[in-house]
Amino acid sequence: MIRAGDRVVILLEDEETRLFAEVREGEVLTTHYGNLIMSSLAGMEYGSFVSLGFKGAYVLRPSFMDGILSLKRSTQIVYPKDIAFITLNLDVKDGDVVYEAGTGTGVMTSVFSRLVGSSGRVITYEKRSDFVMRARENVAALGKIERVTFFPEDIERCDEENVADSFFLDVPDPLAVMDRAVSILKGGGRICVLCPTTNQVQESIRLLGELNIVDIQMWEIMARNYKTNPDRLRPEDRMVGHTAFLIFGVKIKRRSRS
Repeated sequence: MIRAGDRVVILLEDEETRLFAEVREGEVLTTHYGNLIMSSLAGMEYGSFVSLGFKGAYVLRPSFMDGILSLKRSTQIVYPKDIAFITLNLDVKDGDVVYEAGTGTGVMTSVFSRLVGSSGRVITYEKRSDFVMRARENVAALGKIERVTFFPEDIERCDEENVADSFFLDVPDPLAVMDRAVSILKGGGRICVLCPTTNQVQESIRLLGELNIVDIQMWEIMARNYKTNPDRLRPEDRMVGHTAFLIFGVKIKRRSRS
């Protein structure tokens, strides 16, 4: 049942337009097809049909992906197509300790907090205190904020070593803090470095190898959505293209002397 304070998706009956809104007193969703008084949805069941005036719509429960795409953003977010690949390669699971440098909007923080379980922890560093404030709000809405520790400072100020099962590095200059990030990882721990440009990728791969990271891989994830009209099935006219290069690796204690 829909309750006051819930965020909902309003999917127009043509199934091409989706809108996000909160069910609260005094909130009115304004569209080209008419208005919807949001408080009128309280007490309805999800999946209900409502009229906007000139067009109808379905009231749906937002998915986690809907929540990500409707966030108030402080920075560029990590896109869903990359998120799944990152979490699988980092092997984030119940009980893990995950470190993150570059909290940003808090999308990956939210994802990690949902995966580590009640016995796991997410420790995230962000230099911008205003970003941290926004990230806290987003993690409270999307993730499990009680599992997250926020540090409004540079990862270089972290003095922990050999404690993290995985590390996600998403900062403007990853080379400057990569040594610190790797030192925080346990032996066998996994790292992901997100780079927007190829020159950063080349230098990051070189440095990771020098820091006893093995099984280094670099990926770029491309995904294409399709129009789901069975009579005119074809790709969408627009797509999210390049978002980031993803570098993965595993920490070892030392390299062989051969």
